[in-house]
Amino acid sequence: MRLRPRTSVKIEFRKGTYGMGPNLVSQVLDLSDTGVRLIVTKECDVKGDYEVHITGYAMSKPIRRPSTIRWQVKLEDGNYCLGVQFQKPLLYRDWQNLAAPS
Repeated sequence: MRLRPRTSVKIEFRKGTYGMGPNLVSQVLDLSDTGVRLIVTKECDVKGDYEVHITGYAMSKPIRRPSTIRWQVKLEDGNYCLGVQFQKPLLYRDWQNLAAPS
């Protein structure tokens, strides 16, 4: 199940598994325990290595997940919509705290 993240949640998507690249996220569409759907500013290499960083209110440290791009669609405005799968799912309680109530 995918839900919108809470307004206090910040999700970053960076090239490389060390998270040192620039944040490519323009907008976060939804979040599940296994992945996230994003709008990014640049075309991404589907076979590349990426990392998702998730921070939120009252979190002691960010959640970092190496991730794989499952699909990518170019939008009319020049941005790209991505389906990203975490290599390791979020704990259910973490996902519950990050997702906005439906």
